Parts: sequence; C-alpha cells; structure tokens
Amino acid sequence: MNNQMKEKTDEISVSDMPLHNFTIKLLFGPMFGCELNVTAGDYFLIINPSSTLQGETAGLSSVQEHAVHYTLNTLYIPCSVPSPNIILRLSHRLVNEEKTGYRVEVLDVLGNKSVLIDENEIFTHEHICFAFKQSEGIWPEDIINYNRQSTEPKNDHVLTNHDIANFFKKRKNRAIAFGLFLLFLLLISASVVWYKKVESDRHVLTLNSVLSGSPSPLEVVKSRDDKTIFVLAQKLQEMEWAQEALFIKIKDNQNVVPVWLAQHREDTVAMLYQAGYPVLQLDYSTPQHPILAIYLPLSKTEEENLRSVLLQKIPFATDIRFIVKNKEQLLKEAKLGLDRLHIAYRKVNTEVGYSLIIRDALSDSVLTSLSQYIKNFSNKWGSNIINFSINLDENWLQDKSYVDSSNGYLFLNPRHWYFPLKKRDINYD
Repeated sequence: MNNQMKEKTDEISVSDMPLHNFTIKLLFGPMFGCELNVTAGDYFLIINPSSTLQGETAGLSSVQEHAVHYTLNTLYIPCSVPSPNIILRLSHRLVNEEKTGYRVEVLDVLGNKSVLIDENEIFTHEHICFAFKQSEGIWPEDIINYNRQSTEPKNDHVLTNHDIANFFKKRKNRAIAFGLFLLFLLLISASVVWYKKVESDRHVLTLNSVLSGSPSPLEVVKSRDDKTIFVLAQKLQEMEWAQEALFIKIKDNQNVVPVWLAQHREDTVAMLYQAGYPVLQLDYSTPQHPILAIYLPLSKTEEENLRSVLLQKIPFATDIRFIVKNKEQLLKEAKLGLDRLHIAYRKVNTEVGYSLIIRDALSDSVLTSLSQYIKNFSNKWGSNIINFSINLDENWLQDKSYVDSSNGYLFLNPRHWYFPLKKRDINYD
C-alpha cells in the first residue's frame, strides 16, 4: 500500500493550475532566435532539412493522407542536419523527487529518452537547443545572450554528415571550374601552337617553291624549336645560289639560314676534337639524323654529354647516332685500299695515329684513283687518325725543251743531250 502511494507521489500532475500561453525560443538552425507563441498543450516537433519536409508532402493530394495529420499540434522546424523528433508536453507541469518541470521526449532511432525541463532552462540534445517560458515572463540574460558555440563540441575537425557533403560539393564545384579553366587554357595553347606550325609549314612550302631552280637539290628543314628554317646545301655553289635567291625573292628571310654542310661538318669536328672528344668524322648523309664516328667507346654519361654538345651545335638535328671504329680497324681499312690499287707505301706512327707515306712514280689513272680513294676515306673517317702523304718521283725535265745550245746542238726531247754532271766537272770558262 505504502509502495503504491510512493509510486503515485513520484510524479504528480499539477492539473489544478490554470492553463498558460507559452513562448518557445529556438536556439539552433536557420530559425535561430525565432520565438513561437503557443498555448498550453502537447507539441510534436519534426526537425529536418526543409527539402526533406517538402519531399514528404509534395505528392499528397490532401492533408489527411499525411501520417502526421493524426498527431496534434505538429511543429515543423527546418534544420540543415537530420535530427530526431521531439515531443514537448506543455499541457502538464510534473513534479518528482528531484525536479519540477515539463516533460521533453526525444524520439531517436538510436534510442528514446525523457527529461524534465523547467521554464527559462535551455534544453540541449546534440545540435538541438531551445527554451520556453510563460508568455508574460521575461527571458533571463543567459538565454538572451545565448552563444550557440558554447554548447557545441570543441573539436573543430569533427564535421556532421551534412557539412561533409557540403564541403565535398564545394570542392567538386571548384574542381569543375578549375578543370574548365585549364581546358580553356589548353585550347588556347593548342590553337597558338597549331597556328605557328601551319605558318611554319607554309613558309617551308614557299621556300621549296622558291629554291626549286637550284643547280643541285637543296634540303629545307626546321630547327627543333620551329623558330628557324635552315636551307642545307652540300656544295658551296648551291649555298651561294640559295643566298642570292633568298635575297631576291624572299623579303622576310631573317629566320632563314643557308648552311654549307661540308664547312659546317669541318667546323663541328674541329671543335669537338679540340675539346678532347675522340671524334673521327660526322656523316651528314641525312642532316636531321647525323652519325658521328668515334675511335674510342664512351660511357653512358660521356655519350649523353657529347650528344648534348652536338645538339647545341646542330640545331636542325633531331637525333644523333654514334658508331665506333678503333685505330687498328682504321689502319687495316686504309692499307687494304692502297693494296687494292697496288700502290707502295710506308707506315709511320704519329702522335695520335698513323701516316701512310706514298713515294712512287704513278701513272695518271692510278693517281686519279688514289686521289678519289683518299677523298672518300677522309669523308668517311676524317684525317685525325689516318693521314696520307704523297711524294711522287717527279721527272724534273718533263715538259722542258731547248731549241738550241751554246754549241749549236738541237734537243729533240728533254733527255736527248742531258748528261748529269757533278759541280766539279762543270767548266765555267
């Protein structure tokens, strides 16, 4: 009996008190600071984003079709964060052993809870904060000057799901804008490059047309940076003709450079040899893909350094290939060529290589063949390692004639009356 009485007195409804009007002050969400004037009663608070609330009722034809129609005094409160529903019972003031106030029930999917909140107290659950008072009452200072951040968690790195979604949405929009900007820049750059290439190609075609009357074929190529056009000539006569044609027919020829490949090759090889590189000869058979012959193998680093120097010296070359021919191989090839012509020679070791000395009386045909062989060998392997020296046994009387002499003799040919004498046998009387 006593226990039953105690349970009844644990929570007593003060029902005989007159009903009052209440003012609810929202301290969260978009309606922060808004005051709602209501009469005493029980209120069902639906707290959710406005878009969610609109979506739930968008397709309904009447109010009766919505489930919350059957809940009395429903209040819709917009909030950017999904929130639990709350029942605020202002119809009865309750009293228990610990506290007096009005019941607030939190309906959450993670669990429900119920607390008593008195007038002019701030109710807080996660991000939800509000207070209420009788309408004729006055708000205390702590509610008037309420600071939302004072009740929020202090960890700045913790974001709600909605904040994270907004954050990534903003990042996505910025990324799209930045991507469009980069795409615009790329299109402009591509247009400029394409225009320059078209102009350069057009200039090359114009030069090919102007130089089509050359006595020997000329090669028109662009530099690697497409800023200069080179007119490549194998012979001096071709280069001089190209210079004259450019001066007469092409007004804007500042970026057109005629090149005599033979002289350019000689200067390049001399520069590399003086710099200490083991170079033999440079092959310009295909000027944009020259081949450099060397007599010593190079390491990867040395090869890259030499390639870099060559590309600076040869701006019209796109790549460079190396071949190795050592001194013994060069000597063997040179001797084989002379043996094939049946020419006697003497090998002499020099400071850097070998000298093949030819001393013989050669006929005109053999001399022509020898001259052509030496020229071909030099064009292929240069003259830094193998050097040819020709000392012919000349007839000093050849092409000399005498129609008379002091004794009246007639020389019919240069050796007819020639008697070589020593100085002591000559009579000067």
